[in-house]
Amino acid sequence: MKKPSLIVRFTKNLLLFGSLFIILSIVVDWYRKPTAPAQFADQVLYDVAQQPKIIAQLSHNQPMLLYFWGSWCHFCEYTSPAVQKFAEQGSPVLSVALKSGSAAEVQGYLADNRYTFSVINDPNGQLSKQWGIQATPTILIIKNGQIINHTTGLTSYWGLKIRLWLAGFV
Repeated sequence: MKKPSLIVRFTKNLLLFGSLFIILSIVVDWYRKPTAPAQFADQVLYDVAQQPKIIAQLSHNQPMLLYFWGSWCHFCEYTSPAVQKFAEQGSPVLSVALKSGSAAEVQGYLADNRYTFSVINDPNGQLSKQWGIQATPTILIIKNGQIINHTTGLTSYWGLKIRLWLAGFV
């Protein structure tokens, strides 16, 4: 009996491990699911530039990204450029800097990295705790004040793009 070729075995293993990775990612996201505080959509939050931000307004008739990150988070170094790209393209983005220092330190970090998305400073982690954030980065996709999707950990631009596109149909 002839053994399967190396390419066939490689393809089978790739599909098997790819499927296991996807299943594991879904389980981890489910376990880390944030819990939104009551009336979160109408709460007025102030960014580091002291501009008021209301999630219900930002997510009205279009999906928005709510991005929890930290200047100390290594995975955020890879996710933040993708979030920045959405902000540059005009998608509503609001982020929360978790335990990343004073407002001035957060603004310095944003300037050093050329990030222009809106940032709420959460120096003590109180806001993140209200949301039940267990890991950074955590990204929530919100439309019309409702959480449509979420993910934790390393996320690509295209992964977010697909999630935002799908949220547009909800």
